[in-house]
Amino acid sequence: MNSDVPTATLAAVTTGRRRTELRTLPVPPVGANEGLLRVDAAGVCGSDVVAYDKEGLPERVMGHENVGRIAALGEVAARRWGVAVGDRVVVEEYLPCGHCHFCRGSEFRLCLGSDPSHDPDALRYGTTALARAPGLWGGFSQYLRLHERSVLHAVPDAVPDPHAAMALPIANGYEWAYREGGAGPGKAVVVIGPGQQGLGCVIGAHAAGAPVIVAAGRRGDRHRLEVARRLGATHTVCVDDTDLVDEVAAITGGAMADLVIDTAAGSAAVVNQSIALARKRGTLVSAVSAGVPLDGVDFGLLSRKYLTVRGVRGHSYQAVEHALALMASGRYPVQEMSSLTVGLDGVHEAILATAGESGGEVIHATVLPWHGLPD
Repeated sequence: MNSDVPTATLAAVTTGRRRTELRTLPVPPVGANEGLLRVDAAGVCGSDVVAYDKEGLPERVMGHENVGRIAALGEVAARRWGVAVGDRVVVEEYLPCGHCHFCRGSEFRLCLGSDPSHDPDALRYGTTALARAPGLWGGFSQYLRLHERSVLHAVPDAVPDPHAAMALPIANGYEWAYREGGAGPGKAVVVIGPGQQGLGCVIGAHAAGAPVIVAAGRRGDRHRLEVARRLGATHTVCVDDTDLVDEVAAITGGAMADLVIDTAAGSAAVVNQSIALARKRGTLVSAVSAGVPLDGVDFGLLSRKYLTVRGVRGHSYQAVEHALALMASGRYPVQEMSSLTVGLDGVHEAILATAGESGGEVIHATVLPWHGLPD
């Protein structure tokens, strides 16, 4: 089942806080249960920004929003995944065990075997250490090892590689807005934070049929708010210029929002604002991690409003399938989210640009591992 398997790959290795260097890494033989992906595009996630700024993490190849073509494939893996050499696929970041309670219940994104926050040795694309054989655990590389626990999705021909690399953040938005948040006809939705995840929520809410979608951001988010309009937001609010609670009250005739999705940096002020934005019996979806306990959250108002609060993280298999279908439909100008493409020598630049440190308007950056190099 194998094509000509390369013996080495060029990769961008994260060696420390805000440090990346290009290295040539060995590509081991492909076993019967495994595969090898020729990476054509790898997206930069907001979580990459956070991880890239941390001290003490092991050397690793980052990149978990990966799309490419299968370059080599073991016989057992071919039967399990239903794919062949040459097929173009999106690879989820999760490497679920397949047999725990969560995996058996189709919630494999919660599998503890793929959760580094539970187990530092857990396997996950983009975070697993280079020292963990075979080391090819991230998409900022020409080749990615397809572990036997990989989760794959076929990519429609109508979706170009840089757009397919956005399948996971758009899937997150669909998961949080619709599957977890219940967005739909008759529902007013507020999305706080117009980054790639927040814009995915706008798409998800619009695709679900929500008639009122308010995207909120800061003064530096003006371009992102303009994109939010084109992706389906009915209203946009700059919170530096306008009181968001008053604005949503005016938009909804005082009824407030059925669903509030917080994708902004976690703070007590934003959580309290989210509670204030929600109507009684409304839903608050929190997709942020402040990293520290938050003091000053108004739990009394949370109770008085009978709110449903959902902490969310990641996406389901179904959400990724739906995201790819939405992109293939051409219904949404997702190309406007694709702001920057770089080669492997631009990984450092792409991560900092995603963090807002480049001075440009970057929503989603994509690494093209073969850019400027011979195939």
